Amino acid sequence: MARFILLGAGAGLVSAALFASAATGTALAGILFYLAPLPICLAGLGWGWTTAGIAALAGTLVAGGVLGPAAGAIFGGAIALPITALCYLALLSRTVVAQGQQASVEWYPIGRLVGWAAIIAGVLAGIMVLMLGYDVDTYRESIKDLLQHSALKELDRDGTVINDSTIGGLSSVLARTLPAAFAVVWQSIALFNLWLAGVIVEASGRALRPWPKLDAIELPNVFFLAFTASLLASFLPGIAGLVATGLAGALLFAYVLQGLAVLHAFSRGMTFRGLLLAAVYIGILLLGWVAIAIAILGLAEPMLRLRDRAATHGQPPNPD
Repeated sequence: MARFILLGAGAGLVSAALFASAATGTALAGILFYLAPLPICLAGLGWGWTTAGIAALAGTLVAGGVLGPAAGAIFGGAIALPITALCYLALLSRTVVAQGQQASVEWYPIGRLVGWAAIIAGVLAGIMVLMLGYDVDTYRESIKDLLQHSALKELDRDGTVINDSTIGGLSSVLARTLPAAFAVVWQSIALFNLWLAGVIVEASGRALRPWPKLDAIELPNVFFLAFTASLLASFLPGIAGLVATGLAGALLFAYVLQGLAVLHAFSRGMTFRGLLLAAVYIGILLLGWVAIAIAILGLAEPMLRLRDRAATHGQPPNPD
């Protein structure tokens, strides 16, 4: 037990140090900040979710003691606690006994893990919105104030480009898109660190669960209902619509991942598979409509069942 406590405490200390590196303001510090969840993920996937919980508690205490209570609360609420919960879900399993067959272990489906990451991201985005303001006017003024005191002023000190008018227009656009952008960025960071930790513990022989089939990501139907409800709610006026926008953006990104999983499975065996996947990923990074198209593919998969068809025929069906 003492070993797990020491491992957890060490992981928490490293995670808090990576989180604190953002204060330096350098480009390398920004990269290290995005890797702040990695030590907790390594502790969880390699030594159990209890060790991840110890790392989360230690990191929160260190961040709060060194950077202040506010930073400690942000670290604990936005990184430590959610990542520990995802590690716990990733290690859930049950024993399945089929008639006439030996007992087998069934691990928590990777699709549900992606779905819960989207729900957590949407909740955190909603909390962020409410922290900036309980009404739309206060929320927009908070964003405008943040822009006025940001590094944008340093880029144009004479005010020819960055002035009150441009900041006002930028704050209006950012006020509408910030919840969804925050949710997608948080979800990307959390899932990337979980994936990277899984690769590391798998290579080191410390993995507590077998490597999942990432092209088998399948979100349960309840997440489709949640996405539909949040998308409709995002059109509501006031702060409620902004809160719903964060959840809708996170769930849309989850369906982008499901669409990519479908594409990976469907294209297996194609001659130009590598070129196709490279074009899709580049298109997602550069063109927003490509991501929407992939999300639609993910949303339609329960009806199209492209992966089942490809598996049944032994090769991908004719894309025409």
